[in-house]
Amino acid sequence: MRNSLFVLFLAIAAALAACGNPEAPSTTAAPADGLRDVIDAAATKSPPADAPLQPGQTVQGTIEADVGRGMQSFRSLATKVADDIGKQMDARLDTGAGRKALDDANRKLDKLGTGTRIDAGDVRDFVGGMAGKVFHDSDVRNLAIISSLQVSLSGKAADGGKLEIALSFDDKNLKLSRASLSYRPDARAMFEFHETEKDAQPEVAIERFEKNSDGSYAISGSFSATNVPASKLAKKLKGTTLPQIEGRFDFAALPLKEMPKIGG
Repeated sequence: MRNSLFVLFLAIAAALAACGNPEAPSTTAAPADGLRDVIDAAATKSPPADAPLQPGQTVQGTIEADVGRGMQSFRSLATKVADDIGKQMDARLDTGAGRKALDDANRKLDKLGTGTRIDAGDVRDFVGGMAGKVFHDSDVRNLAIISSLQVSLSGKAADGGKLEIALSFDDKNLKLSRASLSYRPDARAMFEFHETEKDAQPEVAIERFEKNSDGSYAISGSFSATNVPASKLAKKLKGTTLPQIEGRFDFAALPLKEMPKIGG
């Protein structure tokens, strides 16, 4: 329930942010059918992966990879939410587009049978609470309870594809212990992706993984995987396999996030 509300808040914010933008994707698709379609509907309002950087955005690093379409650059971004985002959202909510976005969101909630409705105040509080925060496509998470550093690398290509690499390291000796990757041909299609299986991890060569003086981490290396199957959740990609994915990654300053200890 909380996940569906979170996604809808993001969808409303994205829809209103796109108001007046002729390049924004159309929102005239058929009504969503269940949470899966709610998530996909929210994703369709994301800006193109090769769009110029917006105010507050910086490039964290890149993944250069061939996923069967030739070598591509997958860009990872850090985005700082505007300090006055609450004021901006107030202005947009008080428009025809704002009211329509709320109506659309409540219709989706009704279809999910949540028994919950949201109003302009809910959206205002949610969006206002993000003012000044920085969101990273890629980061390092410290899971002290299992003595592990979890590195998440994520980037989008100009053709709309999204590549994600997950790496697990021992938090003491920084040795790689596990790896996986996934590729989504269309970043907007949440459930349509290929991913490596647990017993067929990608080959990863780490060239550098070290802690910077400011507490962030730098990492670079290369990877390859063969016969990567489509997710069991996929519909359009069901039964397909990517023969090979290979490339390299380079990030100079991944933020470290301390994950809370259970019972701590």
